[in-house]
Amino acid sequence: MDRLDGFIKKHVASPMRASGFSKKGRVFRFANLRNDHLFMELERHSVDPEKCVFDVHFWIVPLSHWEFVNRQYVKSSAPDISGALVTFSVIPPTRFAYEPEDDGPFRSRWAFADPQEDSCGEELARRLEYTFIPQMMRLLDREALLREILPNPNGELVRLRNAVTSEIMLRIDDAPIESVQALVDKAEMGGEFLPLIQWARQRLARRSSNAPQ
Repeated sequence: MDRLDGFIKKHVASPMRASGFSKKGRVFRFANLRNDHLFMELERHSVDPEKCVFDVHFWIVPLSHWEFVNRQYVKSSAPDISGALVTFSVIPPTRFAYEPEDDGPFRSRWAFADPQEDSCGEELARRLEYTFIPQMMRLLDREALLREILPNPNGELVRLRNAVTSEIMLRIDDAPIESVQALVDKAEMGGEFLPLIQWARQRLARRSSNAPQ
């Protein structure tokens, strides 16, 4: 068994499954009642023969964004990471960081040699269970996510779309129709991606036709 796969089985699978995630390979999946998805992925990097080096990423995939990305299909498949609107990296403590002095993206890489495996696994499991799983589950609430990502698109939560697209995706199914229509009109005047405008208007039209009279 690969070192990372053994590490996941021993240390990571239990807290993830206890929180309702299912597992496929190195990816864990959780879906809420509206089918918005949260993924957690462990990504291996073959950069050091002496250590197991990997990243831990969360990905938030609102169903609205997934359906926009897959709008050309009559029926899209189940959401996956390719439809993420936001991502988040779990940064390791210094003692388990592969490049602890790095100021850039490589600071996110976890690493352990064989004698450190259990202590690294226990630390990651603890952080997932008590900090990051509850934090990320809370952000499956679209309003909560919107409040987090609009003011600071390049903070710990990294927004993968611009502010206008992100706001449309997170408000289109719940906010008052008139307010979202105004947002879409403003986006169109600002030269926003035309297929987004067309898709948003169609989705709002369906909402309007299904609204109680």
